[in-house]
Amino acid sequence: MKKVLLVATLASIGATACSNDFTADPSNPNAITVENIAQKWQLAMVDDQAINAEGAPTLTINTDMVASGYSGCNRYFGNAQLENSRFRIDRMASTRMACASQAMDMEFTVSDVLSDWSEINITDNQLTLANHKTTLTFKTVQSNTP
Repeated sequence: MKKVLLVATLASIGATACSNDFTADPSNPNAITVENIAQKWQLAMVDDQAINAEGAPTLTINTDMVASGYSGCNRYFGNAQLENSRFRIDRMASTRMACASQAMDMEFTVSDVLSDWSEINITDNQLTLANHKTTLTFKTVQSNTP
């Protein structure tokens, strides 16, 4: 009986150690969690400059930390990672269409921030990602479904 209990305990510890645990630290109410990042976001500002909402890049993250969206010209997807108030999309892949230079510039900016480790912050339905060059500010997208 003791062996069964020991094996069950070790298996439980091992499963917990291998899981992606993004649970907030109770002492830090502003910690980013899967629950508050998993939704659809639309880019509203780049380096504190508002952008046109029509055709704006998007970022959708689901509860399994799979990310996808539109980067200004192409669609992208990958595995979202959240670690110590930093965020990135690992192994980000995208379609390869060519667009007007303005759309391509936006795409390069968005892709650079999303694929690199960036500081993440969420306040008042606004997600901010900032790397060493650029700050992207996203707002939540309200669902039209009842």
